[in-house]
Amino acid sequence: MAINLKHLETFYHFCQFHNMTRAAESMNVSQPAISQQIQLFQEECGIKLFYREGNQYRLTDVGESIFLLSKVIFARLDQIQSLLEEARTPGCGVLRIGTTKDYAVTLMPELVSKFQDQFPQIVVKLNEGNSFDLLARLRNRKEDLVVVARTNYDTCFKSFPFAIVELVLVARPDHPLSQKNMVSIKDLSEALLIIREKGSGSRDAILRKLSEYEVKPSAIIESGSLSFMLAYVERRMGVSFVMSNEVSEELSKGLLKKIDLAEGNIEFPADIVVLRERPMIAPVRQFLSIAIRKRTENSLEEIPKQ
Repeated sequence: MAINLKHLETFYHFCQFHNMTRAAESMNVSQPAISQQIQLFQEECGIKLFYREGNQYRLTDVGESIFLLSKVIFARLDQIQSLLEEARTPGCGVLRIGTTKDYAVTLMPELVSKFQDQFPQIVVKLNEGNSFDLLARLRNRKEDLVVVARTNYDTCFKSFPFAIVELVLVARPDHPLSQKNMVSIKDLSEALLIIREKGSGSRDAILRKLSEYEVKPSAIIESGSLSFMLAYVERRMGVSFVMSNEVSEELSKGLLKKIDLAEGNIEFPADIVVLRERPMIAPVRQFLSIAIRKRTENSLEEIPKQ
């Protein structure tokens, strides 16, 4: 049996609205044309796909299954159309990037600047969030790519190693730990620790490191705001792990002091993540190419031209 794609498209639009009139309006055809094509499609299938219940149309189980599969088919057709439109206007478009609040300040400015220097016609939309929320946005296709702390990704994601992020321990200059030349992570058992909110990659890295040494701080305060974290450390006797370039000004002014750890600073990798099965649009490939050239540690695999 050969399926008439035009009839399938009509059935798809009809299932979206469960209404002949609205389906006709969406396809810009007459209502009788919709009714005729749906009837022809049902005859082609040789099985009942829907029935009427009062004034409402209801799908049979088979009709519902065909509708769900047709969603995938026409979503792919939309992607093909988008790729063709992109190919006709190279160097144009929009790139939606999701990044953590830390990376938005430290890693992204230079990278986005290099990208825009080479592709000034592409509009970059940068959104911030924690790693957990950003991956959810990517899954829902609200971002084209995200830059997050490495985690155990679902199989729907494809990751590209990007950078090694280092967190340093800071406190007020008059904090007891600041008075020592060297401290151990175990010394944090009695400390008030200020860290990022749940869902943050840096938070997970810090807690993993503390767990390795069986360290439980006396208290933990979580916040999604770096400004609050730094202000709290400056005004209270707490400590925090942050990226050194996030606090360069505070360190130079003597408002904060970097505390050397015997075990070394906390390091964790940052990745650029895309959807595995989503066709990679040109702006994403171009951004990844620039990120690869910028990265100095470990080689990345070649960007596929999908």
